[in-house]
Amino acid sequence: MNVALVNPIAATPAYTTRDFIFRPTLPGLAADTGQLRETNLVELGSELSKRGHRVTVFFGDMYLDGQEHTLDERLRVVPLPTRLRTPFHPGLVPVTPDLMRHPALREADVIQASEFHQPSTFFASLVARERAVPLVVWQETFRRMRFPGSAYQMAFESAVGRSVRKAGRGFVPRTTKAEPFLRALGVEDGQVTRWIPTGIDTDTYAPRRNAPSSRDIEWKDDERVLLLVARLHRSKGVDFALHTLQWLLRREPKVRLAIRGSGPELGALRRLATQLGVREAVRFLDRLSRKDMVDLYNRSEIVLCTSENDLLPFTLIEASACGKPCVTSAVGAVRDIVSDGVTGVVVGERTVPAFGEAILSLDHFALPIVASHLLEVYDGVAG
Repeated sequence: MNVALVNPIAATPAYTTRDFIFRPTLPGLAADTGQLRETNLVELGSELSKRGHRVTVFFGDMYLDGQEHTLDERLRVVPLPTRLRTPFHPGLVPVTPDLMRHPALREADVIQASEFHQPSTFFASLVARERAVPLVVWQETFRRMRFPGSAYQMAFESAVGRSVRKAGRGFVPRTTKAEPFLRALGVEDGQVTRWIPTGIDTDTYAPRRNAPSSRDIEWKDDERVLLLVARLHRSKGVDFALHTLQWLLRREPKVRLAIRGSGPELGALRRLATQLGVREAVRFLDRLSRKDMVDLYNRSEIVLCTSENDLLPFTLIEASACGKPCVTSAVGAVRDIVSDGVTGVVVGERTVPAFGEAILSLDHFALPIVASHLLEVYDGVAG
């Protein structure tokens, strides 16, 4: 089977509302084939190619610098030229009419597009209808964007939504909340499939015994590491995590926080850490290799998500695969990942004390804490 996987947005750009008109930073992938292989869609393509299918992955040209990559005899990644780069940045709303003329799409036996409202999904729907090829839409989002994105979405639905619905043979919810959203968009019940989430390489993201410390962290073995992986952007609540760390240090002096991410708020967050008196208990880490990230997950005791606005924080999937409990704000579809009270805590009240208490509640089960508390009892009864 020839499969075309279409998603011009290969990686989430670091953007603010004003970047809908101006220019957010886009992570380049072309210079690093290893990084390209580790993107979710390419990993899915690789899994399909291992099963004997021929797969073409379509990414926007701004991620690939116009280069095509052949990753194995049945898997390649091709760039899609983006047009009409104003008023919306192509990392947010990529317009890709060249998709309709691409041979790999026209020769596909099945086309999978990502997200109902992407222009590329509309162009894929035109090819699917012309070639009588099934179109599958793998839908993650489950709510409207903020303005002006919401205005674009409503205009899309009015102008071309019918074409997408008519061509789509299967609309696959990537989050459980996406199912009612698809129905609200007019997709018929028979077109909506069961929930199929984003996959992860569980051979790589897995629990490790005696995980080494990351090369960028020089903390002692008895210091207890919390991990936050996020873009350094106001909506991700990294400042909230620093305030929570200050609250925790008054109760657990050996708590530490590793923050892996980059973004426009780095300078402000470093200054805030100093103002709060937690600078020595924090490490800001830039991009790490996948191996180092797996080591970092395994070195950590608890993984945090303090975001105010998110859909499906992928770091929680990676942390769970590594067997790490998560403490997260109740945003997006986190309950698809974190089983509250079983694999972590979903904090309903987004306050520093509520987050701190949730973290400490998981600490009660940590073996070093249990051992320390029992030793206190032993000393008491022996004395």
